[in-house]
Amino acid sequence: MNYLSLFTNEAKLHLHQLKQYWFESVSSIVLICGMFIGLFYGIQSFTSDTGNANSLDGLVFGLLLWYFAMSAYGAITQSLIEDNQKGYIEQLFLCPMGFSKLMLVRALVEMISGVILMTAIAWITMALTGTWLEINFFYFYLLLFIAAFSLIGLGFIVSGLALIYKKVGTIGALFNIGFMGLVAIDALPINIFTLLPFTAGASLTREVILQGEALNYLDLLVVVANSAVYFFGGLFIFGKLEKRAKKLNLIGQY
Repeated sequence: MNYLSLFTNEAKLHLHQLKQYWFESVSSIVLICGMFIGLFYGIQSFTSDTGNANSLDGLVFGLLLWYFAMSAYGAITQSLIEDNQKGYIEQLFLCPMGFSKLMLVRALVEMISGVILMTAIAWITMALTGTWLEINFFYFYLLLFIAAFSLIGLGFIVSGLALIYKKVGTIGALFNIGFMGLVAIDALPINIFTLLPFTAGASLTREVILQGEALNYLDLLVVVANSAVYFFGGLFIFGKLEKRAKKLNLIGQY
């Protein structure tokens, strides 16, 4: 088995799950669009007197970043928790390419699916609110995918904890709330917040896409370094936690 066949199998599985649980998929889109629109008009009611359209554009853009951050982080953790609850996670450890590589490919599939859904949500939200953002989707997704590996590394750490402690829903809920702050923090030029995951990538994406500034390659290097540290650090910690779970014979317990 190679990466291509593994990716193909995971993509087919994901499409099958979307088709099987179509009501959940449609409900999620409706819910997220409703939340976006509700926040949009809520903010608009406070900014109507000042006529500050930039804050509304920033709101829509920030919500898109937040949705992508949740998708990237949850791509691994949610999958592992569901497989654990369904009772066949130990079978996934028999994957010839290894469990970590399986989860990484699954995360990529989830992120691609999330990008498609995010694009649909963006167009629906902009159409319903009448606020159209000029988005260069190539740069938008390129920068986000680079930055997303920091969140995948974070997801590996939490997934490792899930192997041992089984229920880590509270941590996931806290992270989903915390991502609202991560996508809003100005982490560029380099400051203390640059050390946090995804912040540099969100800041660079906001500068290039929303503010129309030229791509700063030094800032891009900072984003790559941030993602690399969190990604490989997450893999390392996951490997340690995985060995611990196997030593305690916790893989097959639910």
